[in-house]
Amino acid sequence: MTEKIEALRTSVKTDYSIISDPMNIFYFTGVRLDPHERLLLLIVNNKTGETALIFPTLDGETVRANTDLTTYLPHDDKDDAFQYVFETIGKDQTISVEGEHLIYARYLRLIEKYSPDNISTLDKEVNYLRGKKNEHDKKELLRAVEMTEKALDDLKTITVEGKTEMEISDFLVTQFKSYGATGPSFGPSVLTGKKSAMPHGDTGTDVIQRGDFLLIDFGVVSDTGYVSDMTRTFIVGEATQEQEEIYKTVLKSNLEGIKAAQKGTIMGDIDRASRDIIEAAGYGEYFMHRIGHGLGLDIHEAPSVHGSNTDRLEAGHVITIEPGIYKPDIGGVRIEDMLYIGEDTTETLNSFPKDFESMIIK
Repeated sequence: MTEKIEALRTSVKTDYSIISDPMNIFYFTGVRLDPHERLLLLIVNNKTGETALIFPTLDGETVRANTDLTTYLPHDDKDDAFQYVFETIGKDQTISVEGEHLIYARYLRLIEKYSPDNISTLDKEVNYLRGKKNEHDKKELLRAVEMTEKALDDLKTITVEGKTEMEISDFLVTQFKSYGATGPSFGPSVLTGKKSAMPHGDTGTDVIQRGDFLLIDFGVVSDTGYVSDMTRTFIVGEATQEQEEIYKTVLKSNLEGIKAAQKGTIMGDIDRASRDIIEAAGYGEYFMHRIGHGLGLDIHEAPSVHGSNTDRLEAGHVITIEPGIYKPDIGGVRIEDMLYIGEDTTETLNSFPKDFESMIIK
């Protein structure tokens, strides 16, 4: 964790950094807490590298078992824990905070002692750091992917026709927990028939029927906190000619996006590489979201891979490529894979089949 804190302090220009988002505190320290309304803050002295964690006393055992910090500052419910901030930082200092997370009431506490002119945000720096994964991160993400794919592979051992979306969702949860996942990173989103044309539809009691598209989008949280995110779309029993055409168009788009996703590529160009395939096939109006996003400890992290993003992919980025066609009168297809961007090559972390013939299930 020292390496990550070192990267933070060298990228932020103020005297002190205050991290308030529990997920970012987990990223920098290795301790994962849900403080509820209680104060949880990581303070980093950007000049010396010294660290202090303000946390609820009741989490003391968890904190000390998972962190190696300079100072530990536990508090109970009767304490004014914000006094620890003033004591740790002192007077006449410049401070960076998480503008997207620090609540207004705590900002008001800060300006009791510090001029607003000396308070800035570090969201951009933190998002950039979290967007870059190392080999350890890649290994842990691959573990999460493997749990996900094992669960989805088990789906092929049962008959889905006649079951409800929720029954399939419950089946997947049972299976991936049996492989060591602590829970879903989201969903599972299981959508059948015309509902599969809803990119963010709700899993419900609709019964899966022969001839349906069956879109399954889900991921897991591993025991080390890393997440996965993948989508596969099945066809139940047999496909119509149009269903086959839609599926193969999305698959071609997915493959073109993966091919384009190399170190140094402008992210907007990746989106266009995938989108051009779908538009050329006449389905452009039915693809209404970005091509992908970053992920790691959260299901959505930097970078955002959309058509207007002029940033370039960097080594260490982990992104999804997930084109889709969503035609309301027929249903939808989305195919999503996770990629690790390396120095010399891009690695697809998913290995679950996606050729058309493999997606026919009973």
